[in-house]
Amino acid sequence: MVKRLYAMVRPSAFLICAVVSLVLSGCGTPLVGADPVPSTSNLDHAREAARPELERSADFEMISVETEIQAPLASVTTWFADRGAAAFGSFLTGTDSVPGVVSTESLSGAWSKPGDRRRVVFSDNNTALEEITDRKPQLLQYQIWNLTNRTGRYIRYAVSELEFIGNGQATRVRWTYSFRPKIWPDGYLIRPYVQNDFRKFMEVGLQAMRDKAVTDLAPKRSARSS
Repeated sequence: MVKRLYAMVRPSAFLICAVVSLVLSGCGTPLVGADPVPSTSNLDHAREAARPELERSADFEMISVETEIQAPLASVTTWFADRGAAAFGSFLTGTDSVPGVVSTESLSGAWSKPGDRRRVVFSDNNTALEEITDRKPQLLQYQIWNLTNRTGRYIRYAVSELEFIGNGQATRVRWTYSFRPKIWPDGYLIRPYVQNDFRKFMEVGLQAMRDKAVTDLAPKRSARSS
């Protein structure tokens, strides 16, 4: 009897949360530069749009994935600074449930230091804004907001962190995504998507980055060993 009641109540609670979330999130900040091919004025607005303040003590829906590159930390971080960071969007080809990145457009800077901003276009014609918030040799942190896709209804912003950790003659790469829900039910609503669909998207992207790094670094290792 209890199980039957729980089965009846749970969908109703989920529906109530979804309705409340959609109504309240509709009062959020208007999106800027959202068209796949925006006008010059829209790009100017995207360039000048205020980035949401990072809330260090807020509740986030988080997911992390890791891989290992068979090359020393110094080699990998140099490769990432010279090639990998700017090309990172090209590794995010997407999955069946999460669209990939088809282009990135610089709004300021060269995607190498805090304050550099770009606009990202996905394969389903949705867009987002990204800005680097922290950059060290072993860390790239950037903030994502102004998402026009379905997930954007439920989050204020997201924070992406790529960390490089030395492991002998190899380098471990940890990629963490933290989604900031808009209101109290949103973390619950996006959790299955984050923990399942988006995890797969991250794993595919990180594997593509690892393969590219190994390919690019292989000639250097061969030259040193000869």
